[in-house]
Amino acid sequence: MDSAERAEFGIEGDWAMLRRHRIRWSECDQYAHANNTAYLTLCEDVRVSHWLSLGGRFEPGEPGPVVAQLEARYHRPLAFDDAVAVTLRPATLRRSSFTHDYAVWKDGLVFACRTLLVIVVNGSGEKAPIPPAIRARLIEQGAREE
Repeated sequence: MDSAERAEFGIEGDWAMLRRHRIRWSECDQYAHANNTAYLTLCEDVRVSHWLSLGGRFEPGEPGPVVAQLEARYHRPLAFDDAVAVTLRPATLRRSSFTHDYAVWKDGLVFACRTLLVIVVNGSGEKAPIPPAIRARLIEQGAREE
């Protein structure tokens, strides 16, 4: 992300990924306020893009991330047609799990979230270690091993 994007959305800190989004009517309640689940869907969209950018896949028999826990904090509301930036950064990792931090920005921080992701084999649900190449990329992006 460049300094113009940081200034446009009021982004602070280091982030591995940024995705722009415009709040759609379908993400709003009858008063044109973004529904609380819309924020989580934005995080899901950037999480999937991030996994694919790391070389991960979503295919039967392949390991992939599953959300095991999340903590969210809503700072300010969003409304229909607001332009926002959604950011992601890996925070910590263990043998078969890692955490992501997410933030949604519009004139500063409006939403923050942390998820605990567990790697499981798609199809069987069996817990699996983080693939070595993906682990290395997460560390390059700032994740610290616990």
